[in-house]
Amino acid sequence: MKQNINKAVIAAALVVTGMLGCNKKLNVFDENNPTTESYFKTASELQNGVNAIYSTLRSGELVGREWFFTHDMRGGETASGGPQLEAPRAELLSQPSPAPSNAVMSNVWSGCYQMINRANLVLDKAPDVTDNTALRDRLVGEAKFLRGWAYFELVAQWGDVPLYTQTVASSIDFKGKSPAADIYAFIISDLTAAAEALPESYGASDNGRATKGAANSLLGKVLMQKGDYDAAKTALLKVYGKYSLTPNYQWNFDGDIKDDNNAAVASGHEFNSESIFEVVFVDKGDNNFNWGYNGEGSTSPLSTVRNQEYGITWGNVIPSNQFLNEFEAGDPRYKFTIFEEGDTILKSSGITPIKLTADIMNIATSVRNGVTKKRFFRKYNIYDYVNSGFHPGGINQRVIRYADILLLLAECEAEVGTPAQAANYINEVRSRPGVNMPPVTPASKNDALKAVMHEREVELGAEELASFDILRWRKKGYFPSIIPERVPNQVDLFPIPAIETSTNPLIK
Repeated sequence: MKQNINKAVIAAALVVTGMLGCNKKLNVFDENNPTTESYFKTASELQNGVNAIYSTLRSGELVGREWFFTHDMRGGETASGGPQLEAPRAELLSQPSPAPSNAVMSNVWSGCYQMINRANLVLDKAPDVTDNTALRDRLVGEAKFLRGWAYFELVAQWGDVPLYTQTVASSIDFKGKSPAADIYAFIISDLTAAAEALPESYGASDNGRATKGAANSLLGKVLMQKGDYDAAKTALLKVYGKYSLTPNYQWNFDGDIKDDNNAAVASGHEFNSESIFEVVFVDKGDNNFNWGYNGEGSTSPLSTVRNQEYGITWGNVIPSNQFLNEFEAGDPRYKFTIFEEGDTILKSSGITPIKLTADIMNIATSVRNGVTKKRFFRKYNIYDYVNSGFHPGGINQRVIRYADILLLLAECEAEVGTPAQAANYINEVRSRPGVNMPPVTPASKNDALKAVMHEREVELGAEELASFDILRWRKKGYFPSIIPERVPNQVDLFPIPAIETSTNPLIK
């Protein structure tokens, strides 16, 4: 783990040399190059340290790029767009388990531990900050939320992993693997504390920071993955009714967009009534992405390449046939989720619209209801406004939204054998204005679970949730007793990356 530890030590220093805000209005950069020993004396400096954790969260190692691949390639909802799909991503999609050298998996591992080390640094320094204790305590809550998020990614995908609770101070400060049960207990402690410390909301200038609702939502998701449905329901009910579904389904995936001339062409609906936690991205109009993956510095690109990977120019990822055929006839979410041959793009751009034809779509075909066409994901794309070969996006990633919470509550009710109550939550989602699908009426536990599984796929498809759903349901034996296995022969847990095992003598 020496390489990882060295990265962590460097990361600790970078907390104070490259601090970047989590919000478009929080782009903070310290110009005096202080050290970790001389810094973190005030709440303002502590906030800069927390901003640096958010910076890693939105870097290319995590939500800016590689994170969505570790989920979507293993969730049954995606397929290869063609031979252009790079080998490490194709391996995640097609192999039962990736090799320990897989670069995508390794980047997510490193990014999570960088987040953890930065959070540990903030939490180690926080007790000495006394000038603004109210802000300090809120920042402690944010750091614990972000640390909990990173550890959840690790334990759910890798199982037993090293547990670091303090800042890494030495390149030989190795840790062996801790049992997954201990990791879950640590996450639950962090998120419980975060929920107590965090506010319900912020002013507009602080949008993007973790809230009480985000902490309770993540706590509920963690408890469900752990298998404690009663405790999960308690956590999720603290969120119920505090948010509401947007009247327009697409508002969950739009945002501020600039064209190739750096002109603003769209203003979206970020931080809407349904959004519980968003990772902020900004299209600076420079067509640039942080390929260094470090997320550092106020002048660094703040964009995501999600729209490129799932678009028609790179064409790396397309919807799977299984996903396409999950939609019921007449479900408007299909067209909100998928573009296909014959559809028109650039309808909102002010320039001549384009009809999608096979020759302009650099992607493989897919089959829905026996019809072969080229299709791609509409979520988070910018094709209503910009049709460019390379244009990294600035649309915020909605990591937790209220529809997810409603369907998790439905799953909790199904698990305890109350299908009627499960149906109530499902039907809240189905009756959203603009969707208005007929209500479901499950009569048994298994009927309710099947309804939940269906609804989560069509409502939340390609939102980096299905992989965790599959792991949870597989443990319960619901494949194939309730629905067919979505990803046959898949190995549940990733191998520990080679970057870790090759250098850490405590992990073999």
